[in-house]
Amino acid sequence: MEDSLLIKYLLKETSKEESLVVKSWIESRKENEKYYNDFCWVWKKSIAIASTEEIDVDAAWEQFKKNRESKLLNSEPFSSQPFFSLPWVKVAASIVLLLGVTAMAFSFLPHSGKAYYASVNLTSLEESKEEVLLDGSQLTLNKHTKLSYRQKLLGEGRFVELMEGEAYFEVQKNPRKPFIISVDEVRVKVLGTSFNIKKTLGKTIIIVDEGLVQVSTGKDELFLTKNEKATIFTTEEKIRKEVSENQLFKYYVSKEFVAKDIALEELAEGLNEAYGSNIKLVSERARSLFITTTLPYGSLSDNLEIIRQTLGVSITQRDDAIIIE
Repeated sequence: MEDSLLIKYLLKETSKEESLVVKSWIESRKENEKYYNDFCWVWKKSIAIASTEEIDVDAAWEQFKKNRESKLLNSEPFSSQPFFSLPWVKVAASIVLLLGVTAMAFSFLPHSGKAYYASVNLTSLEESKEEVLLDGSQLTLNKHTKLSYRQKLLGEGRFVELMEGEAYFEVQKNPRKPFIISVDEVRVKVLGTSFNIKKTLGKTIIIVDEGLVQVSTGKDELFLTKNEKATIFTTEEKIRKEVSENQLFKYYVSKEFVAKDIALEELAEGLNEAYGSNIKLVSERARSLFITTTLPYGSLSDNLEIIRQTLGVSITQRDDAIIIE
């Protein structure tokens, strides 16, 4: 039994199927029952201490790493050593050490367990990056993106701050723990949905793929549903809302550019963003064209050739620009 599943079970975040798995495991062997009871003991003691003391999570995390490196944590799942005498029980006040019933506990968790209890900074450089959070929520960072994630294990919320770039979120539904994203003065609150949020120079853009999202600023607030888009400019706090069925924004998640009867100019803008290219439509004819196609997020030259053959346009290279006419 993975300790990460026991964590979810104690948080009451398991599905019906997962709950049955945990219960069956506990009832199957005496050793399992004892292990679970010991696990619960640390859990309850830590809750009691956490409610009365300020926890230095970073210090606790450093202490945990030292303990692990010096093998103070017993790696045996069922130790013959009395549970109450284990040295790390004394630091159960720390949320980081809270779930260290065995050394196994952290070996199964993403980010070595730290993302579960404190804050973690996630950064992507030249490629997109996928992450899975404690609650099962998934996010994909586009390249050149920086955000922080924090979740107090015993708290009531899940929090993300997007400092720069763009990310696609698939949030696990949990009414008791809303998922809140901050981008400067913009606040996005969701319970369970899929959406994209992008911070660019001078504005923030939110597009909902599935579900319901609440967007608010200091002076304005609205809800977005599937295929709706909100744009908030830095110079104003009013939220601009519009319908957006364009799926190009998901190119870094799906690894393809899906164009359904959109302007060629719009597809060119998406390609420029993805590849860092400088595609320009210089003729009225080119700017009036619409296209339906699916292009792989691979070679730009191959994709340009598909566009040329599909629309019968001329594509040439002039200095640092790609000219379509």
